[in-house]
Amino acid sequence: MMRLVLAFVLMVAMTMTSLAKKPDMANLKEATAWIGRQMKVTGDPALAIAVVKDGRIILERGFGLADTDKQTKATEHTLFSLASISKPITATGIMLLDQRGKLEIDRAANEYLGAVKIRAKVGDAADVSVNNLLNHSSGMGLHYQFYYQDDDYAIPSRDDTIRHYGIAVSKPGTGYKYCNLGYGILDYLISRHSGKPYAQFMREDIFEPLAMTNTYVGLPAERVDDAAVRYDRQGKAVVPYGFDHDGASAVYSSAHDLAMFALFNLGRVSKGQTAILDEAAVQRLHAPTNPIRTGVGYGMGWATNENDSGYKTVSHTGGMPGVATRLTLVPEHGIAVVCLCNTSSSLPHKTVKKILSVLLEDYKFDSPNVLLPRRRTLPPRLKPSTELTGTWRGSIETYEGNRQLFLWIAKDGNVRVKLGNQYITLVAHTRFDNGVFTGEFAGDLQTSDTSRVSHYLRLVLRLEDGNLRGAVETITNESVRWAKGERVPQRGYFGLTHWAELTRASIVGGERSLFDRQSLAGWKVIEENDFKNHGPVAVVDGVIQIGKGKPAAGIKVSRDFPRINYEVVFEARRTEGNDFFCGVTFPIQDNYCSFIVGGWGGGVVGLSNIDTMAAVENDTTRYLEVKDNQWYTIRLRVTEQRVIAWIDGEEFANIEVAEHKFDIWWEQEPVRPFGIASWNTSAEVRNIRLLPAVD
Repeated sequence: MMRLVLAFVLMVAMTMTSLAKKPDMANLKEATAWIGRQMKVTGDPALAIAVVKDGRIILERGFGLADTDKQTKATEHTLFSLASISKPITATGIMLLDQRGKLEIDRAANEYLGAVKIRAKVGDAADVSVNNLLNHSSGMGLHYQFYYQDDDYAIPSRDDTIRHYGIAVSKPGTGYKYCNLGYGILDYLISRHSGKPYAQFMREDIFEPLAMTNTYVGLPAERVDDAAVRYDRQGKAVVPYGFDHDGASAVYSSAHDLAMFALFNLGRVSKGQTAILDEAAVQRLHAPTNPIRTGVGYGMGWATNENDSGYKTVSHTGGMPGVATRLTLVPEHGIAVVCLCNTSSSLPHKTVKKILSVLLEDYKFDSPNVLLPRRRTLPPRLKPSTELTGTWRGSIETYEGNRQLFLWIAKDGNVRVKLGNQYITLVAHTRFDNGVFTGEFAGDLQTSDTSRVSHYLRLVLRLEDGNLRGAVETITNESVRWAKGERVPQRGYFGLTHWAELTRASIVGGERSLFDRQSLAGWKVIEENDFKNHGPVAVVDGVIQIGKGKPAAGIKVSRDFPRINYEVVFEARRTEGNDFFCGVTFPIQDNYCSFIVGGWGGGVVGLSNIDTMAAVENDTTRYLEVKDNQWYTIRLRVTEQRVIAWIDGEEFANIEVAEHKFDIWWEQEPVRPFGIASWNTSAEVRNIRLLPAVD
């Protein structure tokens, strides 16, 4: 019996041992082997990692080639471009100036700028604090500009960038909008208030005290050979580039140095380091002050996830041409993982998760299946609300003048746009969520900045108070093109935000039929006043038949109808009688008018009334030899500027709205707001269509 108990205890102990994690280094060795296998699949040229635990660096190494031409191997000391991991580093510099009394994070950023200030199109620019720049709640929008060495475009001064793009397009402090320009302004504040250029201050006051000896703002000429070359996904070296937002993107560092930075952020200053901030200041950097989504927020240069597989993590990522990076801290467990790569890749993010799954119990890591392509999901078709449907007219504001913008949002969800004098084009990827309309279209904003390369425009417009207001983002078109049989990738140059505001000029946003060819749905037979003795009205074979009335017969719309900026096209014919077979009564803003075809004995055409004069006696009076049973195409265009009418393509009336008074005879009042009537005449009408029209 005792032998059975001992065997059972031994079996339980063996089972418990098998459930426990293996020693860290053994598991990390397995993880590094996994990285090597993944790199063979992805083709990433180089990768460097560093792992921190319990106040020390427990693993750091490089993989692959930092320079494929020179066959230079990547190491933990190879300099990599960090992209947006520059942000928590810049934030540390701002916090240091706050601690030294050079500026206050909670004060307005404009107090620390010079003559050129941040402006606001929504809210008050005085509400844009330094902290709003740090946590991406300034209200400024998408911004990045890359300036390649082989191009003839100089990097603008920070004042010029702020003058052109330092504009809050949403209310400061009310939402999260990732903005590189905010950090471009922060590096400018460091230069203005530290007494040193930004790069020098960061080197002398941040990097050297933290023993980050291989970290720089920008890449010094003497260290080029020590840096990983940035490559595109085709394995070609990316031409070196600079920015107008160094504080957001310009730092170079090594995996080892970022591990040293992580130790400082974990409160575990290593030998040779100086604690440049107190613990409270570091905690303030990490604390989320701007929510991104449930459980995820942004603090000062750091994103915090309250439940990353059951753990609280503090992290930042980076990505731009030839760069992919990630730094993740798990403060409660004294863990940090760094992964740097010299091409656009998802591997750094997967690698960090892989290593965290080794170091932490139950941390989830979903191994990538490289054999399965990613599924593309199409957004649902836009279903615009009544408030959104229509013709919108306004402009995009640029530093080189306004650009006229028209937007047509049709009831069926199709959206068209016209920018300046460019062609009308479709808007793609349209959505309307939480009161914000978004969509993308091809166009040229035609500013000095955006004319560098082809680009597309993204609309991010909020519907409020009857207006569409917000951002129009101009973004480099990086679609791959082909030249002489070769695939030519496009460089990323810019993503720039401009203010736009549009008002609805008409409730009509696209062509739609007003007659279903089967019934009088949406129409009403007129029965008031002179229409009491109307003739029979019926739909036969897709035609509305209006029998002769005594004296009048007709139909009018029983739905919403625009009062201005619209066009109506239909076909009509006289089947019996000798007076007007087509009297179209229509609105012009708050007034009404009628277009009469075949009146006063069957041949008079004109508008009634203009300046109290009927169609037979004003400037629009024309004559038409109307033939029975012949279809005539009637086209009526009503805009804020003019009323124009055509019959079979020939212009019969063209009147300026502002210069005349419009009204109708009392007999036509029952036809309002829009309808088609006949007088002692039978008629037929078909193919009635409504279209938008804007001058």
